[in-house]
Amino acid sequence: MKQKEKLRAVLNTMTFVLCVVLVGLLISACQSNIQLSKVSVPSENKPLITKQAAEEDFAYPTKDPSVEEGKKFFTQNCASCHGFKNEPGKHNFTLKYINSVTPSHLFKSFTNNPKHPSFKGALTVKERWDVVMYLRHTLFGLPEKYEDIKIKFGSNCAVCHGTRGFADGDIHYFLNPPPANFNQFDRLYEKTDEKLFDEITHGIPWTAMPPWAGKIDKDKHFEFDEKFIWELVKYVRHFGYTTEKDVLRSEELFKGKREK
Repeated sequence: MKQKEKLRAVLNTMTFVLCVVLVGLLISACQSNIQLSKVSVPSENKPLITKQAAEEDFAYPTKDPSVEEGKKFFTQNCASCHGFKNEPGKHNFTLKYINSVTPSHLFKSFTNNPKHPSFKGALTVKERWDVVMYLRHTLFGLPEKYEDIKIKFGSNCAVCHGTRGFADGDIHYFLNPPPANFNQFDRLYEKTDEKLFDEITHGIPWTAMPPWAGKIDKDKHFEFDEKFIWELVKYVRHFGYTTEKDVLRSEELFKGKREK
C-alpha cells in the first residue's frame, strides 16, 4: 500500500509539473502573438523612411565621424565664410555657441537652414558629420590632461558606463533604466554640452545617475568641481568621433586615382 501511495504521489507531482509547463508554453505563445501583432510593417501609410526624413536628408552616422576628414571638407566648403577666434570678415564659430547646440542641430544647419547654403548636394551625410565633429573638436576638443581624465573616469564612472562608454560596466546588469551608452549616436548627438554638464552635476532623477557636484575622490585626491566636470564632458564627447583618418575612404580615393 505504501508503495502505491508513493507511486501515486510521484504521478500527481509529475502531472502538476507538466500542467505548469504546458500553461507556461501557452502563455508564451500568446505573448508572442500579441507582440507580433504590434510590429509595425513598412507600408505606403507607414514607410520605412518617412517623407520628412528623406527631404531633410538626415541620418545618424554608421561609424564615428572623422575630425581629420572634417577639417578637409571644412577648408574646401566652409572656410571662405566661417572661421574661429574672431577672424575678420567671417562668421566665426564660438565655444559658447558650440556648447549650447546639439551636434544634430549643427548637421541640420548645413542641410536645411534657409539662411545658410545647403550642402546636401555637395557633401554626403557622413561628410557633413565629419565637418560637425571637426567644428566641435576645434573649439571644445579633448580634455587638457586626457590620460588623467581617462583614469578618473575609469575609477568613478566606468562601473556603470564601462571603460569604453558602451554602458557595460560591472553593475550595469542591476540598473533599470540602464546607464547611458556614450557610443549611441541618436542619444549623444541629441544633447548639448550644457545638458551633459547639468546631468553630471545634478544627476538624473529616477535613474542610478547621482549628482556628482562637490564629491571627493579620496583615492585620486580630487573634487568634482565645475572645471573637472567640463573636462569630463569633453571626455564623454570623445566617444562620438575619431581623430584618426577614415582609412576606408582613403583606400577608396587611392583606388579611384589608380584606376584613372
